[in-house]
Amino acid sequence: MAQTDDTNSGFKSSTLAPVQRQTLEFLRNFIADRGYGPTLKEIAKHIGVKSVSTAHFHLERLESKGFIRRGDDGFIELVDVFTPELGPTAVPLVGVIAAGRPIDAIEQQTTIEIPPSMINGKGEVYCLEVSGDSMIDAHICDGDLVVIKKQDQAENGQIVVALLEDGTATLKTYRRLKSGKVMLIPANPRLEPMTLDEVAVQGRVIGVIRELH
Repeated sequence: MAQTDDTNSGFKSSTLAPVQRQTLEFLRNFIADRGYGPTLKEIAKHIGVKSVSTAHFHLERLESKGFIRRGDDGFIELVDVFTPELGPTAVPLVGVIAAGRPIDAIEQQTTIEIPPSMINGKGEVYCLEVSGDSMIDAHICDGDLVVIKKQDQAENGQIVVALLEDGTATLKTYRRLKSGKVMLIPANPRLEPMTLDEVAVQGRVIGVIRELH
């Protein structure tokens, strides 16, 4: 992933210590790839410290300087830094996706405006509203909007929109087993994975949008 051009940012990244810049870049890359933020342990490992309290300190510094927001549940949201003259980008909001039991496949309905920094260079993108709580431990909650990069293949560990044989769609973590079958894994200990002969990948999660109250 290319580094963000700080000259186009409303923030002065030069005020960050090198380890905080490293932490911020790790957050950007991790969230772009997985659609949710890393744990404190993962952050600590990446920046080469043993204590999660040190990682927590750097997150506090990034939050105080306006680069991220953190929820009470540990959810990390990047504060999008884009120039006002660019304005938001309209992305299709094509329906509701189940983060629980599969529901009807998607059909285009309307558009939603999101910061261009969330989607630049990521190809064709669309949004879905999440229904259910099966991905709650991945910080994807009922009512959230997920930003999806359209693609028909996935790597193990990516959260995908999977179209099932009966025409329903669901949001789960993708894993290809050695047997050749596909396992769709929820991020909720109350629910069991689904093991299927095959699924049609419709895209992968590259971002989560939550309305803050």
